[in-house]
Amino acid sequence: MNLLFISNLFPDTTQPWRGLDNATALAALREARPDWTIRALCIRPSLKPLALKCRDVDEWLQPKYASTFYVPRFGGLNHRFFASAVHRHVGTEKPDVVLCSWLFPDACGTHLAIPDVPQVSIAQGSDVHRYLDMPMRRKAILCMAAKTSAIITRSADLKVRLIKAGADGQRIHPVYNGVDHGVFKPADRSEARRELGLNTDGKIVLFVGNFLPVKGIDLLINACAQVTPRPTLVLIGNGPLEPALGEQAAQRGLEVIFAGRHNASSVARHMQAADVICLSSLNEGVPNVLLEAMACGKPVVSTRVGGIHEVVPLGSGLGHLVEGRISEPYAQALSAALTVPAASAALAEHAQQFNWPATAEAYARLIESARLR
Repeated sequence: MNLLFISNLFPDTTQPWRGLDNATALAALREARPDWTIRALCIRPSLKPLALKCRDVDEWLQPKYASTFYVPRFGGLNHRFFASAVHRHVGTEKPDVVLCSWLFPDACGTHLAIPDVPQVSIAQGSDVHRYLDMPMRRKAILCMAAKTSAIITRSADLKVRLIKAGADGQRIHPVYNGVDHGVFKPADRSEARRELGLNTDGKIVLFVGNFLPVKGIDLLINACAQVTPRPTLVLIGNGPLEPALGEQAAQRGLEVIFAGRHNASSVARHMQAADVICLSSLNEGVPNVLLEAMACGKPVVSTRVGGIHEVVPLGSGLGHLVEGRISEPYAQALSAALTVPAASAALAEHAQQFNWPATAEAYARLIESARLR
């Protein structure tokens, strides 16, 4: 099997977190199918050539980084520009199957460029939530979905949304991401706090993600400020909203630590140091951070959006999902999570079902089936 992975979502040394789940899935596929040849083509929207290098751990994929022209915001034809880039860089040596992550423009453009190659596409989340509401992108996605061999969705909710939009449900297969249980696992909280230089007293709430409007961090700050006694909020990540979030926290008198970005082992250590891991997003697929939090034995509090309800067990000390975007109910859920002792063992056991070998096996079966069609 000669498999080519194509996506804008793939890490490099300047953005090692970008598309990290895709790189991890490919590594798991390598373990599951060691006789396969797997390569990666990362095409990103850019008005100038890219001079990027891969992480050492990804060198086996021989990734190629390339740029594609794009029109910001109103780019209903961006898949055609993406197709041109794919055509240039794939050339005449076509793979047996293409695995393509992010429906528009990536999967749509790839199908236009090499329609004779079987393709398995991956829907990540926002490519479904946002783009199905944009007529030109919706049309391109449904056209691709009617001809692609299979679509992997990161949640069952994404499958339902695609079907409601007109896609063939027989082609759509929910597959959850895995967790590296060697990294994300329960550990002594006090020891983790001492190692990270965090206060060993008081409660710590942790958020991991991009500081973007879709993440709704303003709701989380307002809710934390209503909890008594007030916890310390640690935010791992970065983004354009950081100054505004800092100003909001100061106005509410909430202690917030902007911790920057961290690698997986450091994120796991912060989870082990925290009392609760929180998300307050407007939409999601199934975010890795919640799977990883549960693997660390930590309860989660989140808005009930996307496929989150599919993976978070509800019950005493396990998880809390909040409807809507009013801070009072979220604060009540957060207070309950901080008060009830965490059922760490039960959470970690629940998270064992989310593992990369199982994810890779599901991917491999769909890719093999695509080749035989």
